Amino acid sequence: MEKTKTSKKALRGLISDSMREAISSLQLPEPSKKIKKLLSRNAKKLAQVYADAIKREDKKKRKAEKFMEDAVNGKHKKNKKSKDRKPEAHLIDG
Repeated sequence: MEKTKTSKKALRGLISDSMREAISSLQLPEPSKKIKKLLSRNAKKLAQVYADAIKREDKKKRKAEKFMEDAVNGKHKKNKKSKDRKPEAHLIDG
């Protein structure tokens, strides 16, 4: 099983660079310090969301792989007894 980890810092850099590149292609004035700070903050938030999504996706894949391995090896959980079966009460006459 390969283990891949994407850091939030790397994601933040990719997102920040992409946003700056997209904005620079528009005909807008040169970004001020306030705009750069806003881009950085938003890039940080987006990176956090993407990192969490990647982590959840990886967890689902690992869980599915483990389930398949267990099913092939015969290590699956045994079926639970049905809950609707109740012990019969013994009535004593007398």
